Amino acid sequence: MMQLRIIRLGHPKLRLKSKKVSVRELKTERFQLFLDKLTTTCIRSKGVGIAAPQVGVNKRVIVVFVEKDNPRYPDKKPFPLTILINPTIIRRDLVKKEDWEGDLSADLRALVPRAVACTISGMDRDGNVVVYELSDDFHARVFQHEIDHLDGILFIDKVKRKDSISETAMWRRYLKKKRLAETD
Repeated sequence: MMQLRIIRLGHPKLRLKSKKVSVRELKTERFQLFLDKLTTTCIRSKGVGIAAPQVGVNKRVIVVFVEKDNPRYPDKKPFPLTILINPTIIRRDLVKKEDWEGDLSADLRALVPRAVACTISGMDRDGNVVVYELSDDFHARVFQHEIDHLDGILFIDKVKRKDSISETAMWRRYLKKKRLAETD
């Protein structure tokens, strides 16, 4: 399966609000092929999630897949390959946790506060309504991050501690091993 080109931070399509996908469009062979290519792009890029705007398609589609052996996130609990169409956050926990985030569209890392749990609804690739109760804080974080992309919001927009913004290579060298409390 062919991989799509990921657009980079600064590309105007990353800042647009994405359009809903109709059931009719979802069922087309062309759109189903796009979903396969988006999934392939996420997996080959070693991401744990990707949103359609990251490949220049402003449609409300995300892919989440936390593989057990993903080298970028080695200690995270796996989450099955999930394609979600028109996702909506219907509940967020009031408790937030600040943790490191990165992005396939930007070679950056930063501390971002996110709800530790949330409930997401949307459609699967067959048009069936699905609901996810996300109690694992990393899984909740990934879904919130990808859904933000659909509204033109990037993780750097949510950073409170600006001094935590780092290029990935420098993050690996100086910050990755530090405990979050040490970055205060």
